[in-house]
Order: sequence, then C-alpha cells, then structure tokens
Amino acid sequence: MKSVMTVKAFKNLQTTSALCKAASVTRGQLRLYEEEGLIAPQSRTEAGYRQYGNETLDRLRAILHLKQLGLTLAEIALLLSDRDHGVLDEQAIQQLAGEVLSKIDERIAGLQVIRGYLAPVAMGDMSVLQDDDCNFVVEFMTALSAEKTKRRA
Repeated sequence: MKSVMTVKAFKNLQTTSALCKAASVTRGQLRLYEEEGLIAPQSRTEAGYRQYGNETLDRLRAILHLKQLGLTLAEIALLLSDRDHGVLDEQAIQQLAGEVLSKIDERIAGLQVIRGYLAPVAMGDMSVLQDDDCNFVVEFMTALSAEKTKRRA
C-alpha cells in the first residue's frame, strides 16, 4: 500500500543534490551517514530517488559539528540514537565528554608545537629551519608553495 503525501509535505522534501548543497557535504558523505544510520531519506520518488525532509539538514549540521569536536561516527550514532529515543545516558555522555576534551587537548598541544616553529619563521627568523625536528615545516611550506603555483597555472 502506497503512503499518501500532501502537496505541502511534498514541497518540503529536498533532493539529494539540494541537501548536499545546503549542508555543504558531498554525496559520498551523505551516503556514508545513511549507511551508518545517522540519517534516512523521508521517501523516494517512483524512480527511486531519495527525498529528505527539512529536519535532515539540521541533523546533518549537528553531525558535522560533532565531527569537528572529534567524535567518531559511531559515537555520533550513539548520541543521536539516545536523543531520538528521548533517553540520555548521563554517565555515558560524561565519559564521552571527557574523551572529547582529551582529544581537543592533544590537538591543541600539537598545534602549539607547530606554532612554536612557524611563529619565528613568520617573523623572518629562518634559523629555526636548521633544527632537525623542524623538517616538517620546510616540507609543509614547500608543498604549500607548490600548491599555490599549481592553482595559478
């Protein structure tokens, strides 16, 4: 039996292309999130094309923000599942928050090391480039320069 959809509900559906553009994600990301159970199309056209409701855009934005915080897709799936079912395991969320904070602290520490090498170079002090531990900065700057040259061509 086919479900009946009102004209208003039909107009509120988005195609895969429109959703990807609105959320700034690729089709591959959208399919991955669907495979992982993070999102689902609201319906399909007779030709089999996916159609997504407006709430999917908000959900995608939440997924992207959680990824930026360093959560894995599995962790995001657990959080969204708990939220979808109206049950939040406060102890699990507290543990997850602690793990995310540790990841953030590790990233900050790594960035501070890199900054320690780049800041003198940005100020014109090239002596830091002679440090054996600093080879990555030279490689990074060389690759960056090559990428800029490639874009101009």
